[in-house]
Amino acid sequence: MENGQLKLIDVIEDMCTEKDVCFQPMRVARDIMNTDVKTLTLDHTVNRCLQFMKSRRVRHVPVVDLPNETETKPYFVGIVSQRDVLRLNEPDAEEKDEHKIDKRALRQVLVNIVARKPKSVSLQTPVRDVIMAMTGNHIDMVPILDNDDLVGIITTTDLIKLFFKLDELIHRLCPKLKKGASPFDMSSESSAKAKILSAWFFRTVQEIMTEQLISLQPHDDIARAIEVMQTEEIRHVPIMDERDKFVGLVSDRDILRNLPYAGRRPPSPPKKFREHLFATSSWTRSRLQPLESVMVIVQNVLHISPACSVCEAAEILYRKKISCLPVVDEQEKLRGIVTVTDLMRALLAAYEPAEKAGLIPSHSSIYCHLRESGDNNK
Repeated sequence: MENGQLKLIDVIEDMCTEKDVCFQPMRVARDIMNTDVKTLTLDHTVNRCLQFMKSRRVRHVPVVDLPNETETKPYFVGIVSQRDVLRLNEPDAEEKDEHKIDKRALRQVLVNIVARKPKSVSLQTPVRDVIMAMTGNHIDMVPILDNDDLVGIITTTDLIKLFFKLDELIHRLCPKLKKGASPFDMSSESSAKAKILSAWFFRTVQEIMTEQLISLQPHDDIARAIEVMQTEEIRHVPIMDERDKFVGLVSDRDILRNLPYAGRRPPSPPKKFREHLFATSSWTRSRLQPLESVMVIVQNVLHISPACSVCEAAEILYRKKISCLPVVDEQEKLRGIVTVTDLMRALLAAYEPAEKAGLIPSHSSIYCHLRESGDNNK
């Protein structure tokens, strides 16, 4: 097989076998799924769901229907996400009670808000297809079903962990690789396969970040942010002042926390991005709140530089349990953002042919170096 047709995952497995390095497969859903799955039932309340999420530090809860006399086990119904239970405020409360919790929201049972028949995958679904299913459907978790039985889940956190597993294996296979070194400073590790590992290792967030940003200003209201998020199908909007200076960040979660209790999930499928989550009366006072009152100010926003490695960005998102990192240069100018979705798309490169994934593009110095070395490693 030509080098350009090798996949990073193939290279790692081949080199682990050659060097007698132990590794766990990372090919299909079964390999990476979380099997420690706890569930709630349709009769549990939102209050119980919030307690469950807090105690287990999770953002998604599988919901089951308990078996009846003719059934022997619970039946998987769907998913409740943290976003589904963020809207707890009383509608149009006075300013002093703006975040007073509506007791009806806490008493609501999950049968009213569960997302039924969510996108799911099987035990043998390739990791690449899992990633594409999650990014293509704007979801952060997929259930793993085996004959309609829930046997595991995969979340964005599970996928981010793959960066750490790949990074650890690459360090063991190419111990001379170091952050800040040259991609070609590999001493004896000069094979074509090792250079594919090097190209992955030295990727920076500048290569994967979203650069074309839609921004708003502090005086814009929540209604405008909802409109932008739905039109662009995005979850984060940077806030810039009149001098085009980055001053804050608004996420869909920030908005949902400031919207009133919404009641039942609409029965019909959404026609727009996050339609059922953002649904409000057009006249509700909460939609008119300025973004400066709900945004996270820049001093409290973690950010990274364009030269930050992809794996370092993944580690920050994982450790801090956040889903977005602004990319700011030395002049404190916003250059882009890196989201969990950007990282999942970057992870696809591990499961695609190296040349297609940009790990040895034909026009790059890495590929030229391979040709000049005469090491085709076929």
